[in-house]
Amino acid sequence: MVDAVSTASTIQNQAQSSSARLAENFETFLTLLTAQLQNQDPLEPVDSTEFTNQLVQFSGVEQQIQTNKNIAELISITTASTAASLSGYLGQTIEVNSITGDLGEEGLNWFYEMPEGVENVKLSIQSPDGKVVYSDDISKDKGEAAYSWSGETNSGKELTEGRYSLVIQAENAAGEAVNVPVKLRTQVNGIDMASGGTALTTGSGTFNFEDVLRLTAAS
Repeated sequence: MVDAVSTASTIQNQAQSSSARLAENFETFLTLLTAQLQNQDPLEPVDSTEFTNQLVQFSGVEQQIQTNKNIAELISITTASTAASLSGYLGQTIEVNSITGDLGEEGLNWFYEMPEGVENVKLSIQSPDGKVVYSDDISKDKGEAAYSWSGETNSGKELTEGRYSLVIQAENAAGEAVNVPVKLRTQVNGIDMASGGTALTTGSGTFNFEDVLRLTAAS
C-alpha cells in the first residue's frame, strides 16, 4: 500500500508551489501584454493569436494544479478512513507472516504447523547473524502448535532485547528436508501510516499490514 500520508503531503506541497509560480508567471505575462498593446503600431496591430494560445496554456496549467489539489484532498480523506478502520486492530493479537521478531519484556511467541511424515526435527532460535542462541527438541507429531521464548539462552543467560528468528529443521524418513511453516504471534499497540506504507506496531516490532495473516485468539 502506498504511504498515503507522504503522498498527500507531497502533492499538496507541489500544488502550492506550482500555484505560486503560475501566479508569478501570469502577472509577468499580463505586464508584458499590456506594455505591448500600449506601444503597438496602430497601423500594424500585434497578432493576438499567440496571446490567445498563452492564455489557453495558463488555463490548462491552472486546471491541472486544481486537479492535483483535489487528488491530495481525496487521499487525505482516504487516509483518515483507513486509519479509522485499522483502529479495530488495536489490542488484538495477530498472526504475522514472519519468523522474526523483536525480543521484548513478554518474550516472543510463534505458531507453527508440523506436516505429516516428519521423523527428525530440531528447533533453534537465531540472531540476525545466524548464531544459535537457543535450541530445543519439539514434537514431530502432525498438527498446529505454539512456541514461546522468554529470551533465555541454553547457557542460562537472559537476553532482554534484539531481533531473533525461530527456525525449524525437519526431515522425513528418507532424510529429505521438510518445510515447517512458522508465523509470529503478537499484539497490536499502534498504527503507523508514515513509515513507507501502512503498518502495525507491536511488542515484537513493526510489520506491514500486508503481512498480517489473521486475527487470532491470544496464545
